[in-house]
Amino acid sequence: MTGREPGTDGTSQSDWPTVGVVVLTWENYAEASDCLASLGAVSYPNFDVIVVDNGSQDGSLERLEQEFGWCEFVRNDRNLGVTRGNNAGIEYALDNSAEYVLLLNDDTIVTEGFLTSLVLTAERNPDAAVVGGINYHASTGEIHNAGSSFSTLLGGQSFLIDEPKADEPYQVDYVPTCLALLDADFVADNEVLSEEYFFGMEDVDLAVQAREAGKEVLVAPDSEIFHRLGSTSDKSPFAVYHRTRNRLQFAKRHLMGYERRVFLGTFALWLVASCLWWLLHSDRRRASAALKGMTDARAG
Repeated sequence: MTGREPGTDGTSQSDWPTVGVVVLTWENYAEASDCLASLGAVSYPNFDVIVVDNGSQDGSLERLEQEFGWCEFVRNDRNLGVTRGNNAGIEYALDNSAEYVLLLNDDTIVTEGFLTSLVLTAERNPDAAVVGGINYHASTGEIHNAGSSFSTLLGGQSFLIDEPKADEPYQVDYVPTCLALLDADFVADNEVLSEEYFFGMEDVDLAVQAREAGKEVLVAPDSEIFHRLGSTSDKSPFAVYHRTRNRLQFAKRHLMGYERRVFLGTFALWLVASCLWWLLHSDRRRASAALKGMTDARAG
């Protein structure tokens, strides 16, 4: 972090901090190509786009390489999940002297000034380790989240903030990694995206690491993107498995004593109630996925 506000006092475009934008993709040419096209129209003057392919076998990577030659490409030999996949892009960005790393989902469409707003917020707030923005539903234009809250007292339940809390940058429990600007110095000194999680809970874990380092997690309300969110992806057995397993992994990593006991107690209530609901509605797959997630977390 430079500690100055770029674009003032006669600074030129080259004085704006370098941002490495990491776009993780897997067999998703249609949405990824739209995302990259929108990045091509961004007004921020000093950024590189690093496309990380998580082992696609459908020819999507080759199409993206052909159409977006101005991007950098990193190929993983298989699907490494959200954390390990993004970490490959983060490492590439840091190796190329990025001062900030932006994590961005491949199913997003960005606005022209979204990155400038994120960087200015980070530069004006030296204690900020992570800065997010406002995510809108691409289909409706309604706000999906303006940051997120997280409760250990409720067994690791997360809640989306459905409207900006202020006109100025404000603190939140965490921001989803679909849009998260990370300070490179903070990244270099911390694990950041823990590879104990395949996907899910990595954003909460990241925010906890920031606070443990005396840093802040902020939302810049004037940074806006549009997100093509699936209506059922978070309810699939695959998602239920990881949500269950990862919440328990998080508790083992970060909670102790009374806080951990309360977390596990309310988590157990959620698990029992959820499994009963699924079984009453003949949804054995999700119930089995949750129980397997619990078993795997305990074994790990």
